[in-house]
Amino acid sequence: MIPKESMFYSIVFEKCPRCHEGDLFVHRNPYHKLAFRKMHERCSVCGQPSEPEPGFYQGAMYASYAVSVAICFVLGGVLLFTSLSAETILVSLFVILILLLPWIFRVSRMLWLNLFIKYRPEMAKGK
Repeated sequence: MIPKESMFYSIVFEKCPRCHEGDLFVHRNPYHKLAFRKMHERCSVCGQPSEPEPGFYQGAMYASYAVSVAICFVLGGVLLFTSLSAETILVSLFVILILLLPWIFRVSRMLWLNLFIKYRPEMAKGK
């Protein structure tokens, strides 16, 4: 079980980084009708804006790149131990990254948001 106070909790469960209770994305499923980008304007619990300033998520592209490289490194390493050709491995990685795009998008946004907004337990409901 992931402790609710950890940044990892907010990232994994896509919760508000300030109170760790409110949902940030409109749909829990990143593959829901390709609406993986839709975020609530504010947290329903503490009122934290989902976009603290205009252009805030441009930096999330770096997080997205890091997550994509990590996926390619791990899966590419695993696929190297198979008897597949280099072309097949590259095409496989490309297809996997395309299929994981909504998930990578969300994880990178959550990582970026959690880097700049710290958890404040007093902002949670009932406190």
